[in-house]
Amino acid sequence: MKAVILGVGAVGSVAADVLADSDEFDEVVLADVDLEKAERMKKRISSDKTTAIRIDASDTEGMARAFKGKDLVLNAVIPRFNFNIMDACLMAKASYADMASDIFLSKEKPGEIVKEPPMQYQARKYDDQYKKAGIVGMLGIGCDPGAVNVFARMGADRMDQVKNILVRDGDNGSVEGYDFAPMWSPETLIEEVLMPPMIYKDSHYRKIEPFSGKEEFEFPSPVGKLPVYNVDHEEQETLPKYIGEVLGKGCEYCDFKIHLGDDYVDAIQIMGMIGLDSPKKVNVKGAMVAPRDVVAACLPDPATIGDRAKGDLAHGTITTGLKDGKEVGYYIYTSMNHQDCWNKYHHSATAYTVGVPVAIGAILFAQGKLTQTGVFPPEMLDPKPFVDMLPKYGMNCIEKKL
Repeated sequence: MKAVILGVGAVGSVAADVLADSDEFDEVVLADVDLEKAERMKKRISSDKTTAIRIDASDTEGMARAFKGKDLVLNAVIPRFNFNIMDACLMAKASYADMASDIFLSKEKPGEIVKEPPMQYQARKYDDQYKKAGIVGMLGIGCDPGAVNVFARMGADRMDQVKNILVRDGDNGSVEGYDFAPMWSPETLIEEVLMPPMIYKDSHYRKIEPFSGKEEFEFPSPVGKLPVYNVDHEEQETLPKYIGEVLGKGCEYCDFKIHLGDDYVDAIQIMGMIGLDSPKKVNVKGAMVAPRDVVAACLPDPATIGDRAKGDLAHGTITTGLKDGKEVGYYIYTSMNHQDCWNKYHHSATAYTVGVPVAIGAILFAQGKLTQTGVFPPEMLDPKPFVDMLPKYGMNCIEKKL
């Protein structure tokens, strides 16, 4: 099979490593708006399977030409280009996978009900078209969203009725030499954290205040107890619908909370207060620049700091409900040490745990093990083949019965 990896930053480079080393893919195209970056990745991988090309994700027709004759496109660029890339895949009849949705599709304010969350809209917009074209679209198949959705499905499959699904993302890591250094896209970090978060409660998706719901959550050792906050994310957009409605398990409440350190919270709140999060260009001494782009340019590239990351992460879901009339619950998570990951794979654990799941999805697709058609989120995957493949790439799946 032939794959295109669009965006060879911190996460895309992980997927590139995995697919270039797989038996299932005989061609892996490394594509980026920065051709030099793609060529550096090709040189580093050093495989005859790989080629490097320049692709601009804002050029739908150009992408369609580049995708022609390819089986699968892995979208590893920022989510604002998702629809452009999905349109290009339709034109080229190539299947699609991404790791995040465009949260700016949701315009509601805190307290308001969200009629259709962004990832649900993305699935509905393309589902029929992809089915007619004979291709599939795997949405949000990274770690969170992604693997954690599969973990929630694992718990739900053991229940007659689901009550709560809580997604918890913890990382006690730090980057040597930096006081503030996001381990994933700075643009995505700024967007997600400053947006009003969404929760699912009382049969509605509802926006709440940014930085709300703070609690101390006890992550598995060695991560330990960390403060977590509600943040706008994809898991609570799809889990209540697909596990609750499509699979018929029900769901009363769902949220996503992530660890944010005091420095992160203070810095990002200040950015928001003075407008440094804005994507709209302003005139700065005759040059038109977006404030958010300036902030991102001042921060280190996540793909270049993995060797200085220290600490551990644990990402997972707590799914509770009823089985045979009795209350049951499962905490299912994956964990990894940043230094161990770098020493073994030359990637930070943050990037690695996102890039591996989307690569596994690609491999399962190539193996013909996906029975789904159209466009769907990770919880619609059969958990067993996905989870069984995690250890091959150094990831784990740990279960605790509650």
